[in-house]
Amino acid sequence: MKLKILIFTLLIVLTFSSLLLAQETPVQKMFFTLFNNDYENIEELFTDNFLQQVPAANVEQILNSYSSQLGELKEVKQTQEGYSLIFENGSAPSQLTLNDQGKVAGLWFGSISLSQDNFDDILNGFKELEGDVSVYVAKNNSEEVVAYNSDKDLAVGSTFKLYVLKALYDSIKTTDKAWDDIIRLEEKNMTLPSGIIQNWSIDTPVTVKTLSSLMISLSDNTATDHLIDYVGRKNIEKMVDKKNIPFLKTSDMFKIKYGIGDDKVNEYLNNSVEGKREILNKLDDITVSRNDISGSAKLIDSIEWFFTTKELSNIIYELKDADEISINPGLASKENWYKVGYKGGSEIGVLQLTHLLQKNANSDIYTVSVTVNNQNGVESNKIQELVSRLISVVDNLN
Repeated sequence: MKLKILIFTLLIVLTFSSLLLAQETPVQKMFFTLFNNDYENIEELFTDNFLQQVPAANVEQILNSYSSQLGELKEVKQTQEGYSLIFENGSAPSQLTLNDQGKVAGLWFGSISLSQDNFDDILNGFKELEGDVSVYVAKNNSEEVVAYNSDKDLAVGSTFKLYVLKALYDSIKTTDKAWDDIIRLEEKNMTLPSGIIQNWSIDTPVTVKTLSSLMISLSDNTATDHLIDYVGRKNIEKMVDKKNIPFLKTSDMFKIKYGIGDDKVNEYLNNSVEGKREILNKLDDITVSRNDISGSAKLIDSIEWFFTTKELSNIIYELKDADEISINPGLASKENWYKVGYKGGSEIGVLQLTHLLQKNANSDIYTVSVTVNNQNGVESNKIQELVSRLISVVDNLN
């Protein structure tokens, strides 16, 4: 009899504990409060510091935008990266932090994924964008799934670093170079961000593997320029066509665009390949600061790295086993995929996003590459939303 009572008591305790675990956390409750359109004083939910950065009217506009596209919020799931908001017509990732008084101190929403989406609707969205647009989705690097201007050479920003990575892998495979080789940072290769090691001391010893990881995950320009010297500019040029020869370092690009006069720029553009190399060799004494960078697109049709989305899909597929491409998943969520790779690039007037996606160990591998060039600037938020929708539709193919 005592045993039966003990078992019954344990069942009650376990049931009560399960109910407690099932209850919504304060953060999850806050999401539902935020998406309650009848809430009148939304500013009361946020800290003063937050509202100084993002006015309440802007918050309401964002919430209404998500609600209008996705419908009613149904569920809030906690993930490793924050929260997944499950709506009536789709989902979106989000992050939210509360202060000690339960007010919102930090809030971020990611790109939406529509549950009834399709490639045709997404492609129509890309076609509405201003500027030059290229879209390519392929399966197993052989079957075209979506192709729109996929053979058009466009400026791709830092996505060119995939070619440096490929040359590095080939070099380590075929020569005596090794991942644990030490490269000491040199003044000539200390360049402008993105990245972090431009602030490190000259002569700092860094392994090749560290540089390659920083080059891809953080798009570190200084790491990139050191690796271009390490593998040799001409070895990279064997992988590209003439429009990318000479193959520019990031410091070359900054110096030509912002460090020399228009006459010198025209001299470079109108010169032979060997003449261009001579000019590049004389750039070491040119310095460019962040203050020299203009706020508008400059020479994105001539001083850049130019590739098609088909070429970028091919190169990231060739690098599918490189661990560097998986450090930063881009717009994909690592939780949703067995393998995810990413490299992107941007500057004013240029946005490029290339992903590699595999759902399970034995499933098909998809590549998704999108490039937009526009002299008047690109709609970054809209492009990222459309790419996220492409990734979501690819996810539903598996």
